[in-house]
Amino acid sequence: MNKPRKAIGYVCDIPILGTDLVIGKDFQKQRIMDYARRENIALAGIYEDEKYREDFMEQPGVKSVLASGPDIDAVLVERVWSLSRKRKELEPFIRLLDKKRMQLVCGSYLWDCLSQMVRHRYLGALAERQHDAALAVVEKKQGKEAA
Repeated sequence: MNKPRKAIGYVCDIPILGTDLVIGKDFQKQRIMDYARRENIALAGIYEDEKYREDFMEQPGVKSVLASGPDIDAVLVERVWSLSRKRKELEPFIRLLDKKRMQLVCGSYLWDCLSQMVRHRYLGALAERQHDAALAVVEKKQGKEAA
């Protein structure tokens, strides 16, 4: 997978389960900007929502992310949890990004299963082959829809 050159960010307040703690939007924005600078990724903007919701695809900020233009290579989040903590809910979002030829990139290097799944999806030769196969399926479907 090619390294992203231009990205948009996404943040929302993320509650830490079982505590009163919240990973705030300002903290996430700073980490996203630092990551983009360090990785030489142009950050076109950062969309935000007030707080984490299980039905994240209905969030206005997420809808804006998905409506972004064709010049965007990636969606940059500080951690996957700003979108979802469940693979089942995250997969449709990733498939929509695939259709737009975009990646989901996390600024934090966490070891939870979902973070590793996203990281492995876009890194290395195996991920490259898997992503190319997924894109071929998307292109085939788009060809059928156009016909």
